[in-house]
Amino acid sequence: MKFEINDKYAKVTEVQNFMKQLPIRFLTEGDLLFVNRRNVLKTFEVKGNDPVLGKVVVKRFRARNLFQTLAYSTFFSSKAKRAFRNGMALIHHGFSTPEPIAYAEEYHHGLLRYCYYLTAFTDAPSVRTELDVNFNRPMAKCFAQFIAHLHQQGLVHHDLNFDNVLYKEVSQDHYEISVIDINRLTIGIPNQLTLKDCKDDFVRWTDRKDLLTYVAEEYAKERGLDIVQTLHEILHLKAIHDRNWHRRKNFTQKIH
Repeated sequence: MKFEINDKYAKVTEVQNFMKQLPIRFLTEGDLLFVNRRNVLKTFEVKGNDPVLGKVVVKRFRARNLFQTLAYSTFFSSKAKRAFRNGMALIHHGFSTPEPIAYAEEYHHGLLRYCYYLTAFTDAPSVRTELDVNFNRPMAKCFAQFIAHLHQQGLVHHDLNFDNVLYKEVSQDHYEISVIDINRLTIGIPNQLTLKDCKDDFVRWTDRKDLLTYVAEEYAKERGLDIVQTLHEILHLKAIHDRNWHRRKNFTQKIH
């Protein structure tokens, strides 16, 4: 086992003990939140009555195949390590994400078997219903401003679908936007990213042209970009993404 703890919690005995026992405790304890072929999410109590450590979320990652196992064991940072470092970077830049507590890597015979990312628990809901169904315009504006501020700081999420975007109503028509699943996030030079650099953050979260148009326009205003040109480029990037996605889907169906 290798692990790293947020300096804020590094001297907390309960956290240290939890990390040392994590593989066994993850198998035998915890309340299940989500599971698929690669990832499992559970909640645990690390330190009772503590506002953060009283209930934490642990996400366990597993490599898809032998190639990924070898890559993460040798050349690349694990998903948990990237998520932890990206979470710390987001908070440092003033963005909202569940507070990173620690990450761990479990090795067997020199190969990474599992890795784990620990954060504070949040019950904030996804923006999916409010945006993609109800088209809550004040929330859409806050969402657009959030994306603009990310990109101004050189940050690109790369998996910005609605299930990875959470919200909390701060006051009437004003929302705090938060992101999860941040292991793919990249950190570049502030104020240097082009729309093409940021394309992944525009093309994955909706097929509603009215919503995408509104968010693109508010995004352009926030970044001081030409609205018409920005809208045209974002819609063009979305069209390319959708066309490529349908081609991949059709090809996959044919070979099966």
